[in-house]
Amino acid sequence: MKMKSLLGIVLSLSILQSCQNDETNIIQNEVNNKGITFSSIIDDAQNSRAYDTSWEANDVIGVFMLANNSDKNVLATNIPYATSKGDGYFVSKNSPIYYPEDNSAVDFIAYYPYSETISDYKNYPIDLSNQTKQNAIDLMTAVNLTNRQLASPQGNLQFKHLLAKLVLNLKSTSGSSLKGIKASISGLQVKGTANLSDGTITPSGEATTFSLFINEEATQAEAILLPQDLSGKLKIKLEQNGQSKEIETEISGNIEQGNKYIYNVNVNYQGGEITTDPQAKYTRWTETPLITESQLAQPNLQYIIHYTGETYKSSTLNGVKIRNYSMLYDTNLKMAYWVAYPLCSWYIGDSGRTGAWGYDDKLATNLQPNLSGGINGYDRGHQIPSGDRTRSYSINAQTFYYTNMTPQIGQKMNQAIWADLENAVRKWYSATDTLFVITGAMPTTAADKTIKYAQDNDGKNIAIPKYYFKVLARKVSGQFQTVAYKLDNVSYSHRDYNVGILSVKELEEMTGFTFFPDRPEITESIKSQKTAW
Repeated sequence: MKMKSLLGIVLSLSILQSCQNDETNIIQNEVNNKGITFSSIIDDAQNSRAYDTSWEANDVIGVFMLANNSDKNVLATNIPYATSKGDGYFVSKNSPIYYPEDNSAVDFIAYYPYSETISDYKNYPIDLSNQTKQNAIDLMTAVNLTNRQLASPQGNLQFKHLLAKLVLNLKSTSGSSLKGIKASISGLQVKGTANLSDGTITPSGEATTFSLFINEEATQAEAILLPQDLSGKLKIKLEQNGQSKEIETEISGNIEQGNKYIYNVNVNYQGGEITTDPQAKYTRWTETPLITESQLAQPNLQYIIHYTGETYKSSTLNGVKIRNYSMLYDTNLKMAYWVAYPLCSWYIGDSGRTGAWGYDDKLATNLQPNLSGGINGYDRGHQIPSGDRTRSYSINAQTFYYTNMTPQIGQKMNQAIWADLENAVRKWYSATDTLFVITGAMPTTAADKTIKYAQDNDGKNIAIPKYYFKVLARKVSGQFQTVAYKLDNVSYSHRDYNVGILSVKELEEMTGFTFFPDRPEITESIKSQKTAW
């Protein structure tokens, strides 16, 4: 059958409608000799094979073109298309596809990764037994471009994942390297077939044991998983130097198509024995640090969440409660180790500083300090600042809970260098949609384990932090940036908060906390950066 050529989808969706008519004629004339080309997106950032949802240079997809009729006749079979720059713009590697000369409508089926042996789009073979190259087995399809003709409007191939992904974040708590560690899963099927047109996955073969891919630093293990039912909770076996430890995850029921499962585990390898402390099950967001099962089991540690009282109005999140902040609070020390919160324009308004000092309604009053009259010799230092929550009286009032306060040096710390850092943070969020912030306080250091106390208005002890920290993450131009600050709780003779700059990785080692555990795109290399914004 003779075909007509056309540029399939090349312009960004951001092109103004007023420009499209003029551009279309020019573009079609320029590309008539190239055949159909495609632009594309990977539309689920959380489940993308590429953490930044972008393609890699020279990635290749396969494309089928079908007649848009009841017979679905195949007009072009498994044509390889490549994106030479990794920008998602795909051009045929060999002979391009052309539209039918009779201008009949067609449908497209595209898939990744490309295999030259595929001739039947309803029977794509899957084999996940070898996990060493994750992007070579992470099957994605795009079937959204249907009923297309020469004059069809522009659009993108929208790729979605047909498999699932497991990310196991590993952190050594003993100071020893985890290099050489192995991770494996038993009892899962790894082979099957996929119908690329409707995304149906059919497992086949026996359950087996397979190894996860371990990165060079031994900080992360990954596996692409076949969607399937589970007989119980998914278990992972860790092995190092002849020792082994099986950990049980919270993944149960079934492995769902398109899901990314992230599991965080602290690993202690000492004396020839592996012990683990997995992440606890708790409500968490991008900014929430890791809380382990052993931490949450301690009666003095309380994970507290405060919501704003408002809900999202968008179609995707409609009715979901909007968070204010969360904290990890120690009822023995009467202070929070960290307070985590998002910062964006939605939280900023004209309520001003309410000064509504009071007890936290999420915790019994006897577990909190009474700071109604202040703290002798110290300021009542906010961890989440009042100035970061001025949308309404009620939202701002939550920042004045006593659980959010610590004894902080006043005139030459809280009211000076620390206040300047807080003001800078409020400026930095304007460069991104949302700035993720963790503010914390530590009562001890590696060199000084003695905790000092001040007294509240009832004579109860409240721990005096030895230093404060801030951890920040934002996405700019599609890439994450991170930075951290540590300032001692002392009087400063200057106001240059950059004296306290350090990398997030350094702060993790100092505090023992893991920041951004559920965001693999905030990699170890980004955490190791130490650059002022």
